[in-house]
Amino acid sequence: MQDTSAIDIDLSAIDHNMAAIRRAVGDRCALCPIVKADAYGLGVARVARRLASAGAAMLAVYSLRQAIETAAAVNGATPVLVLMPVTDLPREDELVRLMIAGQLHLTVHDMAGLAALESAALLHGVRLPIHVEIDVGMSRGGASPEEAGQMLRAIDGNPSFELRGIYAHFSHSRFDEARTRAQHEIYARTVEANRRFIPSGVLEHVASTYALARSGAYHRSMVRFGLAWLGYGLDELEADAPVLAPRDLRPVIRWTSSIVQARSVPAGASVGYGGRWVAERDSTIALVPVGYADGWPAPRHTGASTQFVSIEAPDGRIVHAPVVGAVNMDQITIDVTGLHAGDAHDWIGREVELVSRDPMAPNHLPRLAAQSGMIVHEFLTRMNPRIARTTSLGSGSIEVLAAAREALDRRTAVASVNSAAG
Repeated sequence: MQDTSAIDIDLSAIDHNMAAIRRAVGDRCALCPIVKADAYGLGVARVARRLASAGAAMLAVYSLRQAIETAAAVNGATPVLVLMPVTDLPREDELVRLMIAGQLHLTVHDMAGLAALESAALLHGVRLPIHVEIDVGMSRGGASPEEAGQMLRAIDGNPSFELRGIYAHFSHSRFDEARTRAQHEIYARTVEANRRFIPSGVLEHVASTYALARSGAYHRSMVRFGLAWLGYGLDELEADAPVLAPRDLRPVIRWTSSIVQARSVPAGASVGYGGRWVAERDSTIALVPVGYADGWPAPRHTGASTQFVSIEAPDGRIVHAPVVGAVNMDQITIDVTGLHAGDAHDWIGREVELVSRDPMAPNHLPRLAAQSGMIVHEFLTRMNPRIARTTSLGSGSIEVLAAAREALDRRTAVASVNSAAG
């Protein structure tokens, strides 16, 4: 079976990003990468172990099923925090083993959930590590400060539980410093009001990628982040003096395909469904076998800015070509007019970089997501899991790869000359 595209995951970029985050938060702050939704579509089996080896003290997921998959990826060596409300713990072998080992951390969101987990702990004969979420303004989960206090008092001295964490999640940390600070103050007041019920060593974590980068004031004793380990998110942050900047991270993802057809069309010809694009001159249109079924974003409004892809042209130059016409289920068309002096068929087989690791490229992932009205998380998780995922160490953008090939060609030529001279 021949794949029509591939997504490459740069493992060395994950290492780099984890090291950059470690420098930003210091040695006393634990790192908890979020790997929910199959590690944002990259495959938790591929990246969880890398994150653990790069310094993750804990990994966060959403559901119990994701916890089982994540724990298997790291051989149960790293605790896994489940963020969703859980009131029932099935008697599954993998789950029971995690509970017995104390590697399954659960979140309690209200008193009813706490009571249900107490019953489950008694049923399984285990002591459950738990985290209390305080709702400070998201209103999406967690307990009010008052109910959180009730839970902390109920947990204190209860043999069914071991309090391992207290956390919150900010609603505006990307762009509103004042509201983030106010929500952090609600969290801090709640914790201090109940300090006598909180054992020493309990992890406090409130910072996502945006709050982590915004200020060290939000680091507490652990940071819980998703986009940052992937090398994204910080170019969206609105902050005056962040402790972590876009230049500190390296994007992990590179998505490539190739041109399978190229043909000339006359001026006035329309391309694609609805004739949304009409050639203003005699043009060369190339076909790439990737579409919205693969996760390539279809613009959601007619005024969206033009998408671009990067191509290594037949003459070796790196060029950027616009996507024209409608995005189809399994193909897009790109305009390569004027980018090569030879025959249209010379384009066939040329590599197309759909998503670049170069933050300045027009096909940088956050830029493509914004053009289509998406957030980066959505773009990542919409990439179809049937697309082949590969891993590499240090591979860069198409420009970097082309430069490396050119350098290799030069070294080969020099070696040939020296050999001939010898």
